[in-house]
Amino acid sequence: MESIYKSDVVIVGSGISGLTVAISLYPRKVTLVTKRKLGEMSSSAWAQGGIAAAVSEEDSPQKHFEDTIKVSAGLSDENSVKEITEKAVSVVNFLEKIGVIFDREKGELSLSKEAAHSQRRVLKVNGDQSGKFIVEKLINYAKKLGHITFVENVSIDHITKNNNNECTGVIGHIHQDQIVDNIVFFQAPNVILATGGIGSVYAYTTNPRDVYGEGISLAATAGADLVDLEFVQFHPTALDIGVDPNPLLTEAIRGEGATLVDENNNSFMKKIHTLSDLAPRDIVSRAIHDLKMRGHSTFLDCRKFNSNTFKKLFPTADKYLKNANINVEKELIPIIPAAHYHMGGTKVNMDGMTSINGLWACGETSSTGAHGANRLASNSLLEAFVYAIRIARKINSLTIKNSAIRSINIKNYLPKEKTISKVRAKKYIWQLRSTMNKFVGVERSDKTLNNAFVEFDKIEREAKNLSAKLKDMLLVSRLITFAAKLRKESRGTHYRTDFPKMNKNYNQRKVLNINDLNSFLSEKEYDRKVVNE
Repeated sequence: MESIYKSDVVIVGSGISGLTVAISLYPRKVTLVTKRKLGEMSSSAWAQGGIAAAVSEEDSPQKHFEDTIKVSAGLSDENSVKEITEKAVSVVNFLEKIGVIFDREKGELSLSKEAAHSQRRVLKVNGDQSGKFIVEKLINYAKKLGHITFVENVSIDHITKNNNNECTGVIGHIHQDQIVDNIVFFQAPNVILATGGIGSVYAYTTNPRDVYGEGISLAATAGADLVDLEFVQFHPTALDIGVDPNPLLTEAIRGEGATLVDENNNSFMKKIHTLSDLAPRDIVSRAIHDLKMRGHSTFLDCRKFNSNTFKKLFPTADKYLKNANINVEKELIPIIPAAHYHMGGTKVNMDGMTSINGLWACGETSSTGAHGANRLASNSLLEAFVYAIRIARKINSLTIKNSAIRSINIKNYLPKEKTISKVRAKKYIWQLRSTMNKFVGVERSDKTLNNAFVEFDKIEREAKNLSAKLKDMLLVSRLITFAAKLRKESRGTHYRTDFPKMNKNYNQRKVLNINDLNSFLSEKEYDRKVVNE
């Protein structure tokens, strides 16, 4: 059975970036496609941090710009950084207009301080529930507008293009007990990918399980340029209690005075960085990882907090800890670094357009260059809003091409592999995630990266045509590992034990595409190296 939707724009994804661009495209005819129910399994809704914006008298967009540049390890695009820091206040105004109520004290905005910020500039909504409440407001506002058609429970399998390498839409399938059925063609001259990041290709992650780089896989397969894929940010304080995904303990907890300690109650960050527990995330994550590799345990010490105060400030974290039977006033909280955010993604220009005409990307699916090699805390939601609005403004300025339905050979775009066995698929998916954690995690080397490629090949052989999700995850994992192998230095979140120093020869963003990866894989150099070791 086939269904056809026709619109000016089709948006894949229903997080903050997808919803914002849909709202901002008014009055264009828009179709928004989401894999689950609207707003479900979105990293945006899980965001505990808020939005960074220079709204206080002591702060300024220039200071925000300087902090962002400093933490990015020399790899950010200054134009992109300038854009998000200067537009931050207008984003706050937009959100207040649609009904978002930011936390206040005595009538003034309540501002948090997070890692590597020189000022208190992070706006929150109900403590650590910013993402949840912002997404709810966006959904409610979007539903009031008459130009958006929402299509739920559909997975996108392919981007369709014409002979001129221009987007013509996307093809997907409706979920029916995880069996591929009911083909759906969304025809539009403009396709926007807003599917989130890649966190769940790692065994330890703070992202929902459905966030595994689907948009990057779609863009790569269509031939789009990708960039900065090696830069994966690991959040240093994920709750380590054997839960998948790992519950996130927001950085703002440390901003309010919590400390990082080992099993002997030693505050280890004081010896490592002048900012101590609020050092940039890459530095804190490596410090924790190093301790664990040397047999130590690591904890977040929140015993200074009164339990009622903690609950008021951090209701989400409080819920996680209570579910784990951890008493915040009396017990140390076990933590581990976990994949949290991806600075890399589909390469876009200042208007969010990819290298394929008519294909756009925003949010974590894209890479604007705003974050460089390491993201400044709470800049991600900000970037998502700024670029979603820019994309909408650009598309609204264009004359939409005639999108009359043309004949299309559905056989050329059949959905990807069916999930033949959920049990078997889960086995290989876990193998893949464990491989990424072990060999392409907080620390990498040529040896570990070669080992990762060998493991990927093994998984592919044993699980051939088993699962569409696994196929996407394999492609994304290979792309990240390939990019990590090409960057023979350490910079930001990318740390190579065999190249521990920053190298000025790599002071540029690395662009690649699927053809580059396929050429590398065909040579099998990594296989020979592993055999010879």
